[in-house]
Amino acid sequence: MIFWKRVQQAINDLWYPRSVTVGKPVETQELANRIARESTVSPADTHAVLRALPNIMADFMKESRAIHLEGLGWFRYTTISAGNGVATKDEVSSDQITGLRVQFTPDRTRNMSGGYTRALIADEGISFAEWLGKDSDETQIPDDDEDGGQSETPLG
Repeated sequence: MIFWKRVQQAINDLWYPRSVTVGKPVETQELANRIARESTVSPADTHAVLRALPNIMADFMKESRAIHLEGLGWFRYTTISAGNGVATKDEVSSDQITGLRVQFTPDRTRNMSGGYTRALIADEGISFAEWLGKDSDETQIPDDDEDGGQSETPLG
């Protein structure tokens, strides 16, 4: 079940439903244990692979390569630029880059109705319920509209 809550946007004072994450986040070890149960790999080996994955992905992405994890999606770097741009092509330089973000695009597969289904979103079995708990009961994860966990010196 996916929980949602009512949120008023400051920019236009209108109300919208916003998804809510609750409880503790699923950590690497829990993922490793579940993968091990559904495969022939031990929990320790699975955990070691999952722990190595971010550094290996970053190494490839530092070479300006995208990462495609079949069935999951694509990861690539996008740049953040300072200011409003420059007037001519010749004025563009890497000095305008103030940070990096990781862009994730879920894989998609064609479904029976001719549309697409994105990875991580089930075709069926999803239901919605309004979250009636306290905001403090939510998991604290950075929102997309925040700094994405970047430090004050995003390139440092």
